[in-house]
Amino acid sequence: MKYNFLLKVLPLIVVLINSFCQAQSYKIQLGSSITAFSYTQANGIKADYLKPSSGSHFGISLSQAILDTSKNLANTSKRSIYFSQHPTLSKILSAFQYDIGINYLQMNAVGDLQKIPFAYHTDFIGAQAGFGVLIPIKYGISISGMGQLSLFKMINGNQLISNQYFPLTDNPQFNTLQFFNGYRVDISKKINDKTSLFIAYQKSQTSHADKTGEATLNFAPTSFLIGLKFLK
Repeated sequence: MKYNFLLKVLPLIVVLINSFCQAQSYKIQLGSSITAFSYTQANGIKADYLKPSSGSHFGISLSQAILDTSKNLANTSKRSIYFSQHPTLSKILSAFQYDIGINYLQMNAVGDLQKIPFAYHTDFIGAQAGFGVLIPIKYGISISGMGQLSLFKMINGNQLISNQYFPLTDNPQFNTLQFFNGYRVDISKKINDKTSLFIAYQKSQTSHADKTGEATLNFAPTSFLIGLKFLK
């Protein structure tokens, strides 16, 4: 099972390494994630006994503008000359950027059923990609908004019921690949020419469709992050 997962993600790892080599900037971030578990029972009734719980969120990523104007200034190619002659188009394209990264995310939940307490503790690792716009404001402050897609795999998980722990490694609602979609908003402030400090709000969710006669579980993490961005 582990080897199959590695084979699936190997092409993605190659893409990430290549992208990191060509990146315009790099980011490192950490913070807290509060995850809501949405569980629908096999009879179609949604559980109301699961409560959100917090966990850690850590990530490293790269950012690259669609058009890197700094490279165009130092280039004499036809493409560079074209964009130098069309500054409005150049400015618009340089505002759009993509982001690719790797994240470690804890998704936890607590609750009680018939006065019996329980908790879920899970560790996920995965890759994330986003596309959006970066808008400089004033005094070295910028704001960015981005739509995101991500793919996560649980690397460890346990369920606590009363005073006993049960592993989640064989639970198909947890141990399969989890696809997320969501969005992110960043506010950054330049510290110097090469470094910026940023805070970010990130929200995403899985979208497993309810199936008749089957229980379904969806995750909806909301992360509050702080980090540093380094220009290449």
